[in-house]
Amino acid sequence: MAPIDLAMIRRRAEHNEGMVSTLEEVSLHQQEIEKIEGLGQICRHLKILYIQNNLISKLANLHRLKELEYGNFAVNNIVKIENLQRCESLAKLDLTVNFVSKASLLTVHTLNANYKLTDLYLMGNPCCDFGGYRAFVVATLRNLKKLDGKDVTPSERISATQKLPEITAQLLKELKRDGVDIDNARKVSDARDLAPDENDIAEILQTPENERRWCPATRVAEQRESAALRDEQRTPE
Repeated sequence: MAPIDLAMIRRRAEHNEGMVSTLEEVSLHQQEIEKIEGLGQICRHLKILYIQNNLISKLANLHRLKELEYGNFAVNNIVKIENLQRCESLAKLDLTVNFVSKASLLTVHTLNANYKLTDLYLMGNPCCDFGGYRAFVVATLRNLKKLDGKDVTPSERISATQKLPEITAQLLKELKRDGVDIDNARKVSDARDLAPDENDIAEILQTPENERRWCPATRVAEQRESAALRDEQRTPE
């Protein structure tokens, strides 16, 4: 497992003279990465992220990448569409050849939060085996202009929208037949309303004060530092 850390980002930022705070594009493909972490703290101005051909199983820790326009997550182990709702600038998303399941079609709607998203790739995923896959995605994502490299035409969208209730009923029928827990399949991580994560707080505590981004996790971390300092001062010698 190769963790995403400052050293890795610097090695991959040669085109930016090793400067990570202003980095807008980074290529982390084929690094044996299993978990997305640190990007929001290290290079939060990223606009283009190439992180294909790794071992990532979950879309996570991306909520600080407000300027991300294109994310390439192709050829990983991702099974569910989630945790992208706060990537407000996302316009193109590539999830080609992952393990996004038929059940994960129930979370496709979360991409409507990415109102700039117009180009999506899901080809090569198990979800594509569902007969109503394309129509379901086209009808669900109202701003999509291209799916799997093929333009979404106005007539296709009208037809897909008309068929959506029928397709949804068929999808639920097949999932129930397959023994899928529908309620669980619909659950999705967001990070929008969550309290600060303990991992985020720990990361902040290891970051120099002058490099800390102001966020809820920073407030919690600095409060804990102050409390620890008070306790230390009160401790009799």
